[in-house]
Amino acid sequence: MKIVRSSELEWKEAIARGEFQQRRKGLGGGRLGAGLWELPPGKRSFPLHGHLVTEEALFVLSGRGQVRTPSGLSPIGPGDFVSFPPGGPAHQLVNDGTEPLVYLGLSASQGGADVVEYPDSGKVASSVGTWPDVRRFVFRKDSQVDYFDGEPGA
Repeated sequence: MKIVRSSELEWKEAIARGEFQQRRKGLGGGRLGAGLWELPPGKRSFPLHGHLVTEEALFVLSGRGQVRTPSGLSPIGPGDFVSFPPGGPAHQLVNDGTEPLVYLGLSASQGGADVVEYPDSGKVASSVGTWPDVRRFVFRKDSQVDYFDGEPGA
């Protein structure tokens, strides 16, 4: 058993670039990772993305915002639980409110490996490891090559 007292943890900048900005308090976990997240008004969480291996979920503690998917926007607020199964749909949080959106983020990974698609930018990423020690490889989806491309004797 491990008890983490989030009130004793400092917020750490997780993302800060353009319209993307969040702070995080890592709560730990192994296969089931957890973090407390704060998304400022007018900001987005991550680029629109969909995991092919990792399952994600969030529970809104305070504030209001929207979950963006390819189907559109869905409002969320305190007490709402949202789950994102592996393989569908791509998602992003948007804080269109006037106060920070604070939520508990959960992710269940399979051995710390994942493949993530980014529909807005046409990228694909593969990753191994857990935050903050992740090795990530990002490619343009349209730059794929044949499996045997460049192999001697193929």
